[in-house]
Amino acid sequence: MLTSIRKFFHNPVTRGKTGWLGRIDGLIATFAPTSLAQLALRFGLAVPFWRSGMSKWDGFLQLNDVAILLFASEFKLHLPGGPYDFPAPAVMAFAVACAEVLLPILLVLGLMTRLAALGLLAMTIIIQLTVPDGWPIHLTWAAMALGVITWGPGKWALDRWIAARTPHPGDE
Repeated sequence: MLTSIRKFFHNPVTRGKTGWLGRIDGLIATFAPTSLAQLALRFGLAVPFWRSGMSKWDGFLQLNDVAILLFASEFKLHLPGGPYDFPAPAVMAFAVACAEVLLPILLVLGLMTRLAALGLLAMTIIIQLTVPDGWPIHLTWAAMALGVITWGPGKWALDRWIAARTPHPGDE
């Protein structure tokens, strides 16, 4: 390990960045690869939505009464001239509970990753309109979702594995 660190500091390729600071930056980057950051973003975004989704179910496709009650009486959309009730609260509660379970699973697996992150970003915006004082955590979720949307799932994802095995037009 020590030898590889010495080689790193004497490697002319790593000297492209300015001086010793650039080499330290490069050394840190070798211990924090992009794919690890992408995986962490996927898991970090998935966990709070998964936990929220699982708390809404009493059994297979059976919402608990609290989930429906929240959408029927507690949750309000804070828009100008409002707050407003959610339309069709039972349907909304069911759709949200399904999305909060399905989208995190897709995100963790890295399957349809950008679409799943987009869905969670949309949900984050609606949650922000429902709970305006929660903006610090909502901003964090939005930043993670935007990171996944922008940079993709990384190499530890089913999306990448499927793309590598899918023949492209013109390939023979």
